[in-house]
Amino acid sequence: MSYDIGVDVKGLGKVYNLFDRDTAQLACVLFGREAENQVWALRDVGLSARAGDFIGIIGRNGAGKSTLLEIIAGTRQPSVGSVSIRGRVAAMLELGAGFNPNFTGTENARLCASAYGLSNSQIRERLPDIARFAGIEEFMDRPTREFSSGMFARLAFSVCAHVDADILIVDEILGVGDVQFQQRSMRFLRAFSRDRIVFLASHNETAIPSLCNRAILLSNGRIALTGRPKDVAYAYLKSVSHELGQADGFEAEGDLSGSDADAVHEQDETPAPSLTDFDALGTPGRPGSLKVAALSCDGAAISTLSGGELVCLSISFETQPQQDAAVLAFVVRDPLGQAVVYREMPAAMATGPGGAPLLEARFEFVMPYLASGAYVVDIALIARGGSEAGLIDRRDLAVAFTMISGHISSGLANLGQLSARICVLDPAS
Repeated sequence: MSYDIGVDVKGLGKVYNLFDRDTAQLACVLFGREAENQVWALRDVGLSARAGDFIGIIGRNGAGKSTLLEIIAGTRQPSVGSVSIRGRVAAMLELGAGFNPNFTGTENARLCASAYGLSNSQIRERLPDIARFAGIEEFMDRPTREFSSGMFARLAFSVCAHVDADILIVDEILGVGDVQFQQRSMRFLRAFSRDRIVFLASHNETAIPSLCNRAILLSNGRIALTGRPKDVAYAYLKSVSHELGQADGFEAEGDLSGSDADAVHEQDETPAPSLTDFDALGTPGRPGSLKVAALSCDGAAISTLSGGELVCLSISFETQPQQDAAVLAFVVRDPLGQAVVYREMPAAMATGPGGAPLLEARFEFVMPYLASGAYVVDIALIARGGSEAGLIDRRDLAVAFTMISGHISSGLANLGQLSARICVLDPAS
């Protein structure tokens, strides 16, 4: 970014007054009396964030995650403490909040974008990209009351993604839209966090380590733990598993937390998660046309797998007659956009209909035991040698399939077990 962006939170607290009677609430408003019952949603919270931070906030319901994000976004005021923001904030808290159901998609997009400070010319220029990202170009002139909930949410997400924000606040919206939109969203968040700031609140203990480079565990409105996302996610799972036996809340051993505003920022200096080398290929430099991208099993096209099957991925590009040392590569991505399978092999020359030159490859591999969910395959045609080295063409989301697995309970993938041996030790020996 061309200027320093950041978030500094010091001694933050938010208290809610609970009234049993309307007269008590009136007395509070007129005479400043305190309520007999008060609940602290946040207490003594301190953190700081700088460009390149992707901060995950995790905790049980009622821990204060949404309240913290709302205060950072400016939609809720703290009772004590201070929040310093440098940069433009875009908040994805309640997608579509403020949309008028009687307005068209275009009108609502204009209204929302103008609220973030975009000029009329900027909005006019970006509307096609907003509609394309949301995948609802043909419905933008329809009233949003006719939209499905998924279309509604995708439009709201897309607007937030196109308002030149420096700080993005995301609260429990990772499941928005279909598999293609989810993949676009994950890629956008990863790219955004390279030189800007993302706050993500989620109950998904897999999403936090996958996307974030720092994490915070909130418990009863306080920071219980800060540090590496894997450590914090593990602590969260441990606290949930002992919830019934710890009525007073989770207290981490060797607590890394602190109320100082720099405590979170200094805890983990590892860089934000970077894209894979496949993603670094960039955009095509030469013309190429994808002809075939198909996933099959036993010769039949397949869209649902359970893991362990021998599958074949067939890829064919129509391209220029001469391509030296060209290879075809593919990557399988999970619902969070993580690469779980990657392979490449030299492309073979073939002749298509009308004598058109083709470069093709057939990948046969055993599908790993992956967690259940929607997966996509990205493919690329790459020239590896000579002066023409570089990307010829790539197609993201070329193939989609669903994994329905009973083999895996946690993690990204399992391998098939061919055999096992049980050894029984004689206690007397």
